[in-house]
Amino acid sequence: MRSTSRLMRSGYEKSIVLVNKLEGAILIISVLIMGCNNVSNVIGRVVFNQSLYFTDELNSILIIFITFAGTSYAARLGSHIRMTAIFDVLPSLYQKVLITLIAFITSICIFAICYFSVEYISWIAPKGKVLPAMQIPVYLTYIWVPVSLFLTGLEYFATGMKNLFSKDMHLSSQITGDGYDNINEL
Repeated sequence: MRSTSRLMRSGYEKSIVLVNKLEGAILIISVLIMGCNNVSNVIGRVVFNQSLYFTDELNSILIIFITFAGTSYAARLGSHIRMTAIFDVLPSLYQKVLITLIAFITSICIFAICYFSVEYISWIAPKGKVLPAMQIPVYLTYIWVPVSLFLTGLEYFATGMKNLFSKDMHLSSQITGDGYDNINEL
């Protein structure tokens, strides 16, 4: 029984490492492409008196990737902005209850938004709209949104579960033990 639990945990940790690397790569590549796209557009406009016709659309797609990949990535690291004025003055037991409730409520809200994003994509896909310059179906530019929201919801749910079954308080589900996962060390 113990080895099965260890195998499951090992599989979970490996999958989190893989997702971290994938999201990190998406973030880095998207920012680099956006930078190159903008520089190329400026050079084209200044030197050749001709802008790149697809710059705005490509940047819009990349902003979606960056925003939503960054959301689940930040949730995994416990890096989202927090308002702690009330939290800081509470006794530790109430802090633990509050941080656990916040994680679960945030998870529910994120899953709801994920559901609505899938509904929106399902509504827009049959309309056949395409981006004018790049001729990419509009719904394809939004595919990353529900995927990332689902991952973000899972992260908050995992954080809530970790707080529920751990004696310490945690901002994220991160298992690294590097100080980012334990609120008591902040």
